[in-house]
Amino acid sequence: MNELQRTARKALGTVALATGIGAPGFVHAGALEQVVPDTIRLLYEEGSHLEFGTIYGKPKQSGSGATIPLGGVPTTIPGETGQIFNSSTSFNGAFKTDLSDSVSVLLGFDQPYAGNTSYGAGTFAVPVYQGTDALMETYQITGAISYDVTDQVKVFGGLRAQRFDAESNVGTFGYSVNADKDWGYGFLAGAAYERPEIALRVALTYYSSIEHNLSTTESVGGSLFYTTTDVETPQSVKLDFQTGVAPKTLVFGYIRWTDWTQFNVTPPVFGEVTGGLPLVAYESDVWTYNIGVGRQLTDRLAGAFSITYEPDTNEAMPTLAPYDGQLLATLALSYDMNPWNISGGVTFGKLGDARNAFDTDFNDGSIWGVGVRASYNF
Repeated sequence: MNELQRTARKALGTVALATGIGAPGFVHAGALEQVVPDTIRLLYEEGSHLEFGTIYGKPKQSGSGATIPLGGVPTTIPGETGQIFNSSTSFNGAFKTDLSDSVSVLLGFDQPYAGNTSYGAGTFAVPVYQGTDALMETYQITGAISYDVTDQVKVFGGLRAQRFDAESNVGTFGYSVNADKDWGYGFLAGAAYERPEIALRVALTYYSSIEHNLSTTESVGGSLFYTTTDVETPQSVKLDFQTGVAPKTLVFGYIRWTDWTQFNVTPPVFGEVTGGLPLVAYESDVWTYNIGVGRQLTDRLAGAFSITYEPDTNEAMPTLAPYDGQLLATLALSYDMNPWNISGGVTFGKLGDARNAFDTDFNDGSIWGVGVRASYNF
């Protein structure tokens, strides 16, 4: 293995952690996503590989003003929401091994989507948002297999099993909903081209949408309604790339499209109470761009720095996830203690300003997070 290949393996492993650190429950595509999938990196790990990690994130966001109907007349109410996002912690792990010189398999676990929002009374003269909160959790198991068509071309595919669990209260309408846990299933497929001598790799991966049929208990004014709510987590396409630019230096990044217009949470009774308003929905798909540099600093230490950018959509954003676009900077380090490797990193960033259906102005949002991961090569 030449210097570029060693740099690629260590730095990209560090970067995979780094790009995940910006994922504390309200970051990455569409506000509710907390994992950027990196299946292709894991399938390129040498031999048998085991890893596990955790990420902690702390987003901040607040809003001012609201326009609500009072006596049937839209009325602007001054006031501040106060901090609405809660911190979160997620876990991930994976095991990869080779079945032959050309066939590899992977089993992974992560928590792809999450939400943890809670509005207090704020400073509004009337209870505009008080009692509004949401908690969403997902757990996902991925199994994948890859085949080396040639020394330079790899194809891969797999199945994903995803559990969805959510509950919410909307104080504005005196409404609450609790969804039973539900498992849904999808797939992934892709191909990659590699030239190891210059650490060049380009990979295209498709991740299917996953449908959930949730048994929901809705409550309005103390009355309970037992309903069914369909939710579809979005499909996406990710283009990963890397190339060596100097003996110990690597440039890397990705471009990702996520079909967030697929994601719509509208429990039946909530739709009736609000005249057809969704609980959570997005009007536009989301593009995410990442670019960075990795470098082998010593025989044991590698580092990476990356920038992630998500342009705003200029659409109304959900009250339970109110920010539009983001800009993140991530710094991570990786240290080899053969056969172990320990990685850690930090992310800081700005959340884009947004407005919701009540014309509340959310601005000055920010995010920071830390992550650690341990891996073992057999």
